[in-house]
Amino acid sequence: MSFNNWSIFKKCKNIVLTEDIKNKLQKYYDILIRENTKYNLTRIISIDDVYEKHFLDSLLFTEAFNLQNQKIADIGSGPGFPGVVIKIFFPNTKILLIESNNKKANFLRTLIKELDLKGINVADQRAEDLSFQLKETFDIVISRAVAYLDIILEIGVQLLKIEGHYILLKGPRAEQEIIDLKNKDLKMGLKLENKQTLEDTGFGIRINLFYKKFQSTASIYPRSYAQIKKESK
Repeated sequence: MSFNNWSIFKKCKNIVLTEDIKNKLQKYYDILIRENTKYNLTRIISIDDVYEKHFLDSLLFTEAFNLQNQKIADIGSGPGFPGVVIKIFFPNTKILLIESNNKKANFLRTLIKELDLKGINVADQRAEDLSFQLKETFDIVISRAVAYLDIILEIGVQLLKIEGHYILLKGPRAEQEIIDLKNKDLKMGLKLENKQTLEDTGFGIRINLFYKKFQSTASIYPRSYAQIKKESK
């Protein structure tokens, strides 16, 4: 089965859709469907839905942010959204896919190998554990629909360089999550720099948040996941 509705990618004016990218996306879809029953990767399996609700959704933030050759950490990458999709469209980026679920991490390694992608690796560890090992290593930390805002910001903030950007791809509850932060972002050295609201997407309303790290984060962060979760809204 092949995809034909390539016009959906016109929503992203900062991407270039080449034949090589089309071929990689088709292969990505085929691998995803082939391995889905083994790894329980996604409930979305129709080709039109995967392209719009996974592939395109992973790119919508690029309308509000310039991607070039940055070093990126994708927390909770799952089946590779958005990290692998970013790598396909922006091959000069260097990407670490952080996925603590061993089955999903194995899928990601298979995917990278079969798509013959370079400069992209998988870490099958928790982000809060990696945070101290790879402190202030990445230009961008990104995550798509992984956890509540106060949780995801804390577990990944130490990975981010000063002046780097933390990008969260979220849905309509993002507005309430910002309120519930109660300035915890500022305490960690993060400031909300931009907010992108998109209403006509495959998932309905999409709100993408762009934080900038203005100073080093205190060494008390991240705390244990159990403690972070206990205090979360």
